[in-house]
Amino acid sequence: MERDYNKDISVDINDLEAEWIEQPSLFLHYAEAHADAIHERDIQKSKMEYTYAKMYSMIKKNWEKFFDIKPTEPAIKEFITSHKKYKKAERAFINSTRDVNVLLSAKNAFEHRKRALENLVSLRITGYHSEPKNKYSQLKEKGGRRAQKERLNKNGSRAKSRLTKKKNRS
Repeated sequence: MERDYNKDISVDINDLEAEWIEQPSLFLHYAEAHADAIHERDIQKSKMEYTYAKMYSMIKKNWEKFFDIKPTEPAIKEFITSHKKYKKAERAFINSTRDVNVLLSAKNAFEHRKRALENLVSLRITGYHSEPKNKYSQLKEKGGRRAQKERLNKNGSRAKSRLTKKKNRS
């Protein structure tokens, strides 16, 4: 099943619950796709190596068909690696390696997505996305700065008197 990576990686901050529910299945999809790509790459590598070995064996047995004089090992290698049959197998291996790397990046991106979801939830819990508050109007409603200082001093003196009473008892 082909998925749209760019769509899957995006986060709807207005529906974090749904994003959290979907995260494990998205990660699993891309992790499995990565594993499948590794499997395909290994198959392509094996095919490339088989092509090389088959051609090498054929050239060693019937070198007269391909060369005027008995070839050296480097000459055989050069002949094989420039042959279209080998080039085709090599290209398939290179393309499958690219797919592995892209899917590894996608898998890593979903790890980052998970951390982003964790941070977004933390921000939501702490009220980061709540309505802005006007501290000045709240302070004014509570009687201004002077009243706030008096309340703090009053609370501070209560705490001091409790400590003093504890010391006197002991």
